[in-house]
Amino acid sequence: MMASMTHRERVLAALDHRDPDRTPIDFGGTYTTTIFYAAYERLKQYLDLEHETAILSKTRRLAIPDESVLRRFDVDTRFLGLGVYEGDQREIDEDTYLDEWGTTWRKAQDGHYLYVDGPFFDDKNPDPSAVADYRWPDPDNPGYIRGLGDRARALRENTDCAIVLNLPIGVIHQGQFLRGFADWLKDLYKHREFVCALMDMTADAWIRLAENALDATGDNVDVVFFGDDLGSQLAPMFAPQIYRELIKPRHRRMIAAVKSRRDVKVLYHSCGAISTLIDDLIDIGVDAVNPVQITAKDMAPDDLKQEFGDRITFWGGINSQETLPFGTPGDVRGEVRRMIDCMGAGGGFVLNSVHNIQNDVSAENIVAMFDEARSYRPGR
Repeated sequence: MMASMTHRERVLAALDHRDPDRTPIDFGGTYTTTIFYAAYERLKQYLDLEHETAILSKTRRLAIPDESVLRRFDVDTRFLGLGVYEGDQREIDEDTYLDEWGTTWRKAQDGHYLYVDGPFFDDKNPDPSAVADYRWPDPDNPGYIRGLGDRARALRENTDCAIVLNLPIGVIHQGQFLRGFADWLKDLYKHREFVCALMDMTADAWIRLAENALDATGDNVDVVFFGDDLGSQLAPMFAPQIYRELIKPRHRRMIAAVKSRRDVKVLYHSCGAISTLIDDLIDIGVDAVNPVQITAKDMAPDDLKQEFGDRITFWGGINSQETLPFGTPGDVRGEVRRMIDCMGAGGGFVLNSVHNIQNDVSAENIVAMFDEARSYRPGR
């Protein structure tokens, strides 16, 4: 019988492609593996747990699960987030928020915030020199790092879990927030000098902030996480060659900066159909990819595991488009077993829902997912 592992050992074994004693579980370790606040309130009630709900941020109406919930599900990860930028952001009104980058966010009817305006929205002929002239947020702002080292040390001393340092979004999302989704995509083809200037500015700021965060946390971080979506439901958002020419060099530089600073694993988030880009992610040093959107085109878990399973860890995988919102607890338990059988062999799998648990998922199905993951042992 395999010896029992600590939570941290279990996650690191999976990331090193070694068999853990059971499949590791993540819940709330990152800002894309947690839960919408209203669903969390129902979960607390179902579990008969009382505590104040910690919310990730103004624009992300997501809960940071309480330690009592994490212990109930025997979760192997712990969230470590940056602090809040000091200055240059404000509430415009009750439902509208201006962030430090100059992007305006407005609350939609379902409670999520959407970006509705930014420094380069609707500019038909964007000027690369405007990127250098704009007043961007300071990556050395003390608000980002305030208390970060103390929180990291407390997690290391008070848990045996894998600590996940959450860093900001990357050059794709930040560019879309500054420029607008459609115009940013068109810039990749029509205004390359501008979009490259925007990505370089973002990457430089990201790297500086990452270095500050890693210096503050020392050896108390196991995984560094950031997200930058590459795919839609049916295909990558842009031609793979566009990624390789324009975006990949910036991602490579960001990941190299992290790994030169600390001996950590890099967890990269991208939704959608990204199978044609996984080799590129491996090439630039990504150790694990999330959320493994198995309902997207060419993202069948069997195929992913066979082609890439010995070179990258899959982090997520439980169907949040169909099974979690619409299935029974029995359906959920069956999917958990199938995913562990497929993805978990030889390590290389950390279980979580595909992206954040949304408001249409019942507490019963959430409990079924995590309880089955904790108890299931293939072949035993």
